[in-house]
Amino acid sequence: MQANLGGSLSDTGSHNGIVAAYSYAARYIYSDVVVQNDNFLRLTASADEYQTPLSAEVLTKPACRTVWFLDVSGNITHRARVTTPHQELTILSIGVVRFGSPREYPGDIGMGEFAPGSSLEQYLTATPLVHPDQLAESARSIVGDSPSLVESVEKITDWVYRNVQYTKSSTTVDTTAEEVMSAGAGVCQDMAHLALGLLKALGIPSRYVCGLLTTEVGETHAWLEFWHPELGWIPSDPTRGQAVAHHGELIKFAVGRDYTEASPVSGAFVSRGSGGLEVALAQVRFDRDSVTFDDALDLIASQE
Repeated sequence: MQANLGGSLSDTGSHNGIVAAYSYAARYIYSDVVVQNDNFLRLTASADEYQTPLSAEVLTKPACRTVWFLDVSGNITHRARVTTPHQELTILSIGVVRFGSPREYPGDIGMGEFAPGSSLEQYLTATPLVHPDQLAESARSIVGDSPSLVESVEKITDWVYRNVQYTKSSTTVDTTAEEVMSAGAGVCQDMAHLALGLLKALGIPSRYVCGLLTTEVGETHAWLEFWHPELGWIPSDPTRGQAVAHHGELIKFAVGRDYTEASPVSGAFVSRGSGGLEVALAQVRFDRDSVTFDDALDLIASQE
């Protein structure tokens, strides 16, 4: 996951409607032979008003049997099952997206005028990693009296950005938002969980997002989207202190109520040994409109 990196592409105004190519590579190493490796991959750019996928492919080495489907949240999910015995697994994803025209900063609306419908109820309730009721007092303290919608998002985002220290290896994928609040440290996944938990506690529907940060080579990135009754889902990046994420700086792969529903890779393997992720890297390039699996492999090679 990525930290506070790079500057704003939208500041230049040069990325209006442009095309970007992305590549992702991950290598898993095992101490003994794996006879079966079964994974669910959410590594394909999704379509929304901010981005339009133009191409997308996934590949594993050793080769796998792959089927794809839309999961409960509408994410493109590839089930990749490798049955060739192996001690190393490489997962690759490449694609090209076009970013839509940047929107104006969203207009604010009073919370008294904000009444989410029943279809959004799932984005207000507790999840395995986020319990809004335990964050309610903190949320009210942060935003103060009679906050408006966008103002609340701004205050919550700013508070998380200033009060949670980005610290690698300080948490795990099972760390809850409440534990992040207590520890004051975490990575982008944790900051997204904490911010969306605080927003939920205020009655603002919010959901977790996994994808890529376009401004630097790194791992996958995590942020959130909050619901605006006039504009729909709006991306917000607490790790970088952006209440409304800057245009062209994020490529969305998957959404969910928390990480458990939007993880980039999840699965299991059968082996007498142990093992896991050795390296994962991603890159987004604005200077080209095509990409190959060799480009993704080069990311791993650069670490050797």
